[in-house]
Amino acid sequence: MATEHRDGPVWPPLIEAIPSASGAGLDRVFCDDALLVVTGWVAGTGTLRVEGDDGRLEPDLCVHVARPDVAAAYDFPVSVQGFLLGFRLTHLRQSETLRIVASVGEQTRDGWVSTLPAERLERDLGRILGEYAAARAPLFDIVLDMPRHLAILARSAVPSTAPGAPQGHMEILKSVPGAGGLCVGWTLGEGPFFLIDENGLCQPLEAPERWNRPDIFDAFIADYGAACADAGFLQALPAGFGCRARLIALHGDTLVLAHERDVEPAPRDAVGYARWAFSFPVPPERMAARFSRHDGAVLKTLINRIEHPKNTWVERAGIVPAQPEVSIVVPLYGRYDFVDHQLLEFAEDPFIRKRCEVIYVVDDPTIRAPVFANLDTWWQLYGVPLTLVWGGRNRGFSGASNLGLSQAQGRQVLFLNSDVIPTRSGWLEDLSRRLDDHSDYGLLGTRLLFPSGGVQHDGMVFEYNGKYGVWLNQHPGKGLPPLSATAGQIVPWPAATGACLLGDRAEVAALGGFSEDYLIGDFEDSDLCLKMQAAGRSVGVCPDIALTHLERQSFGLQGSGDFRMRVMLFNAWLHQERWRPAIERHSVTDAGAAA
Repeated sequence: MATEHRDGPVWPPLIEAIPSASGAGLDRVFCDDALLVVTGWVAGTGTLRVEGDDGRLEPDLCVHVARPDVAAAYDFPVSVQGFLLGFRLTHLRQSETLRIVASVGEQTRDGWVSTLPAERLERDLGRILGEYAAARAPLFDIVLDMPRHLAILARSAVPSTAPGAPQGHMEILKSVPGAGGLCVGWTLGEGPFFLIDENGLCQPLEAPERWNRPDIFDAFIADYGAACADAGFLQALPAGFGCRARLIALHGDTLVLAHERDVEPAPRDAVGYARWAFSFPVPPERMAARFSRHDGAVLKTLINRIEHPKNTWVERAGIVPAQPEVSIVVPLYGRYDFVDHQLLEFAEDPFIRKRCEVIYVVDDPTIRAPVFANLDTWWQLYGVPLTLVWGGRNRGFSGASNLGLSQAQGRQVLFLNSDVIPTRSGWLEDLSRRLDDHSDYGLLGTRLLFPSGGVQHDGMVFEYNGKYGVWLNQHPGKGLPPLSATAGQIVPWPAATGACLLGDRAEVAALGGFSEDYLIGDFEDSDLCLKMQAAGRSVGVCPDIALTHLERQSFGLQGSGDFRMRVMLFNAWLHQERWRPAIERHSVTDAGAAA
């Protein structure tokens, strides 16, 4: 339905007797539950004001303009001052009554705003803004928390061709409904700048990520000088950002429209979103700050939205012990050729073959068919009872490990990487007994060695990286020859790797297993260790029990280089957001002793 406009003043103006030197006129009144806008004019001694229950109300906004049209129409010998008065009504009492009063000499005309005839009220705030362009920028701060009015105000902004005026462009504007998104583009000139959607949802460009744009610098250096540097920007969009947006700038008393465009859909899958979002040229050392200010919350929302299929496919070969001592849970992703190497060692270990269950969790649809086809062959070759589990999609290390945990029947559970190979029989029985004998420990890890014999893992510490602004997990002694180890020894550490980690199954399950909030991989193991310690139990490593770890043989399939680095930085940021006090406490009390 088209908006109905009315013409003519609300009241006939008050004019002083001839020769006229004073007057007052009320042109338009816009009023709703949040905002009152009054426009009119005065000349000479004429006044026009708004009163509340306690007397005159001071306007939150007062904009003056010249009205030569009125001076000419009424032959005023003095200048006529037009004005717009704006009043925020949100802080007034609901019972407050508002009255508009015009006075010229002894003449007075007044009326209650609530009793003005509907046909005399202005229904279109945009029409008033069209007549009073000078009020657009000053009104901005008043309606910033009033989306309905802010949307109208944003639609009134116009481009500016004045030298040095703000300019900008939204090159990328993508969002996921209910999660948020990103705007990437460039701006020039002094702002401030704002992104405003068609519903008035506003995102200020208060602290966008910035970088230099040589193309913009070269094109505008003559007009903007050194201010062309760092014109590129990245700004997060809030959840619920609408279908069309305007890039608005405040420039003195002018509301400038820099650009407008439709919002496009961003990838809804967390990994897909990350691959897209991480491609923008924010340097790695500023990624942690970016996650805090921009799209960290979006990624967390998308990760939490992941829904796993409800169906689980399970096949077994051999007879699994009725009450296993340990359930060995091994995720398989990308490669499954290491299964033969593990099973060859498991077959030589009576404790594993007779008293444990081995669960391989297929976490890659591309290997599902060959892995399940090999089940009977592996059983016939190695004689180790096997369970294969497929959860319908790739879940990552945490999700696959948790799926295996949900199927496990053992008293204890061992999380083991597919590229970790035992070097002797009896190692798991020793580790299991040691956990039983030390009730203060909730999780035990082992020493892991590179094939060359150097240390890959002997325990983990947290180390602050000043360059990237995050706490990282470090393996002291990595690559060095292993130190001598005492038989039966447990060394306490802040954390241990999930590549080989033993705990009580029920206790680990009660803690929720591995957190599935991390992207692809990294930090899930230290997260579980910190959860265990928060529950009052310790974490340790048994250095006299050593296995070979080929380390991350399938990790490159998830991405490498710059993307992988940024994934690691996101997980580090999330890890410290969750555990910063505990991490910092460990860095003071444990890191020096452990190292």
